[in-house]
Amino acid sequence: MNCKLPILYSFRRCPYAIRARLAIASSGQLTILREVFLKDRPEEFIRCSPKASVPVLQLNGGAIIDESLDIIEWALEQNDPDNWLPRSPGERAITNQLIEENDVQFKPLLDRYKYSIGYPEKTEQVYRLEGEYFLRQLEQRLSQSRY
Repeated sequence: MNCKLPILYSFRRCPYAIRARLAIASSGQLTILREVFLKDRPEEFIRCSPKASVPVLQLNGGAIIDESLDIIEWALEQNDPDNWLPRSPGERAITNQLIEENDVQFKPLLDRYKYSIGYPEKTEQVYRLEGEYFLRQLEQRLSQSRY
């Protein structure tokens, strides 16, 4: 019997790693958590995924999953007790659109707001206002649903 657990390489503040850890926790899957310090990435981590960015999940058979959304899907396909995975194509399309807006539009604006000194094209306040637009859209959606 092989009792070896999958290894999750993560960084505690990375939002993509956070969402992968949340899905793994929700699914009840056991993993070995290896915290990666981005200034000192271990060789075994780089060998697993040469792009060397977290999260990375190394499965028992050696397969590597190195995208957070793929890790989420893997975990929830094992067990999805809270029904996080959208079941219908319509729900999946809406979910994927929200995730893409978060990743492509909101996250870069959040980074520019947090580290505005490195992005002098606009003021900190402008980056904040642009990010708030996405948050207002989420708030409106949440107010119309029990979730």
